[in-house]
Amino acid sequence: MQAAGTTPSWANDQIWQVVVATGEHLTQIKRAHLAALQSGRSGYSEFPPLHRDAMAAQGRSNVRTWSTDLQTFLGPQYGQMTTASAQLFSAPAIAYLLMPAKASLWTAYDLGAFGQTLMLAATALGVDSMPAAEFVADPQQLHTILNVPADYQFGMGIGLGYRDEQAKINQFRSERMPLDRYLTITD
Repeated sequence: MQAAGTTPSWANDQIWQVVVATGEHLTQIKRAHLAALQSGRSGYSEFPPLHRDAMAAQGRSNVRTWSTDLQTFLGPQYGQMTTASAQLFSAPAIAYLLMPAKASLWTAYDLGAFGQTLMLAATALGVDSMPAAEFVADPQQLHTILNVPADYQFGMGIGLGYRDEQAKINQFRSERMPLDRYLTITD
């Protein structure tokens, strides 16, 4: 967390807040998440959702490729993704990244940089990490369980722990775009 705290931010505002859920709080969150799914309530993060139809063509293509590749890779074990998601990926700790409810896109950029720095620092310490929107899909429950005031919103959850190397889903690596698809150098 200290390394992530050195992340540059717009005008040095360092507006992020982090709540790490473990133990009983995380157990409550996992129970509430599973109960919501089982009752048919699908949650949405506090960030406005972006439907695939509203994505740029490049994003739609990448999502489609990822989804197809994951289904092909897992084959009959594709249900692992749904099961893992419902169990919040069995993360023993989740770092919830918060930002003010009234914030600009610069704040969201800063929060993303903070999250990336946190994940790189965790990797350097031998801890695996995984950002997932599923971690913040039930913000009302999170506000209550973690006692987070309404003037902050849950931007992202990052699972922290050690991957199960035996689980096939943890062996999947998504295709990355080649450099020439996203880089332009001009002089």
